[in-house]
Amino acid sequence: MDTHFESLDQKKILDIIVAFNNERDFLNLLDIILNKMRDIANCEAGTLYVVRDGKLHFTIVHNDVLGTFMREGEITLPPVSLDEKAIENISAYCAINNTVVNIPDVYNSTEFNFQGPKNYDAMTGFHTQSMMVFPLPDLQGNVIGVIQLLNARDESNEIIQFDPKLEFAFRSIANIAASALANMQNVEEIKGLFYSVVRVMSQAIDERSPYTVNHARQTAEYVKGFVHFLREKFPPGSKYHFDENREEQVIMATLLHDVGKVVTPLDIMDKESRLDGRLPLLRQRFAIRKLQEQVEHLSGHMTHDEYDAATKKLDGLLETMERINTATFLSDDDAVMVRELSELTYKDESGAELHIFEPYDIESLSIKRGTLTDSERESMQNHVVVTGRLLDNIVFNKQYEHVPEWARKHHEFIDGTGYPDRLEKDKIPMEAHFITIMDIFDSLTASDRPYRKSISYENTIKILTEMAEDGKLDSDLVALFAESGVGQTGKLPAPDPS
Repeated sequence: MDTHFESLDQKKILDIIVAFNNERDFLNLLDIILNKMRDIANCEAGTLYVVRDGKLHFTIVHNDVLGTFMREGEITLPPVSLDEKAIENISAYCAINNTVVNIPDVYNSTEFNFQGPKNYDAMTGFHTQSMMVFPLPDLQGNVIGVIQLLNARDESNEIIQFDPKLEFAFRSIANIAASALANMQNVEEIKGLFYSVVRVMSQAIDERSPYTVNHARQTAEYVKGFVHFLREKFPPGSKYHFDENREEQVIMATLLHDVGKVVTPLDIMDKESRLDGRLPLLRQRFAIRKLQEQVEHLSGHMTHDEYDAATKKLDGLLETMERINTATFLSDDDAVMVRELSELTYKDESGAELHIFEPYDIESLSIKRGTLTDSERESMQNHVVVTGRLLDNIVFNKQYEHVPEWARKHHEFIDGTGYPDRLEKDKIPMEAHFITIMDIFDSLTASDRPYRKSISYENTIKILTEMAEDGKLDSDLVALFAESGVGQTGKLPAPDPS
């Protein structure tokens, strides 16, 4: 073995390399890097900085003497500037010059300004003596981090200088660590880019209509909140426990679940009532019919009583049309009235007698529940098929392999009455059913839907429970969702800043 490595155990080096390459979590990897370096050096403390925005950011801090083991987010120390004209400390010097620095005794050194460590010692009672600082350069030679080790110990735990023979070994291992770190950063950057594209696609669909501008994002927040609740409630191994990758996949599937609406006509997506945009024309035809009745009366072809009865009937039928247009449910009596409306006529400018209501109008007024005709509903439901086709054209790697399936099955019900494939429970992934429940929840509670007033949280939970009792939704999942309280004020996780 190279003499520079003669004091190191070969198996320990191999273990370090394996550990670096096996870890997939960014902060965990940094923790492992610092731990392994401290283990080799047998030292009391260490700090790992990450270069970001032209500064060294404290990311991992270990101190055996003080019992301090902190990660980014817990550390309140300000970042260190990497200004070549005003080098603040030894770690900045190391990063700027891409060099290793080995100090036997901080308090007796005049090479650098050690006021920072001395102030730290005064505040904490720790005593900094020996120090070794080395950079973490990537394959292009760019320093992406710095490790600072404090107080090497001998076999008797006495503080000694860091062995100069370790400098080359540390530099070599640091290169391996930096490569693993750079690879992970590249993966995170690619993942971030992918997520940003997903969010742009999702937002583009939502912003087609003012009524769904927040739907995908809000539904994803509900999914995220519910997943976090289940993670705390159920241990790893439970079907309800979500690890990080499973969570990422279900949130991504939620963000993409309506991407197929890119082809859905806006006049269908935004249809507020049964007649919607047809109302002004129909009202105008009623007004023409009333004027024609008045002409008949003034010309002597209709008595005053006949005219009065005719106008009252027209006013009543107009009121009936207006009421049925926005009714939640079409009753049998209303269906009879629709048939009467279908017989109403008026005369056009040529004198031809025409029906006030065209076949599409009568079909729309005959809708039992909702605002869409059968053909319009079919067009709306087709967005799920289009979602599947679009996502099939995206190459999802193994980490996100379930996203297309979960997204395309979010309108299936476990009793086989959903669409587009009328799948039953054993063919519907639980994660897709998550999205189904959250999608319904947001649709019912949203205040921006044109066809329905917002429903309270309590009544929405009742509706979901009734759907579970009817066999459409999984009763256990609905009960857990109700228990989680997600969707109530203050029950959502903080929005993801990314």
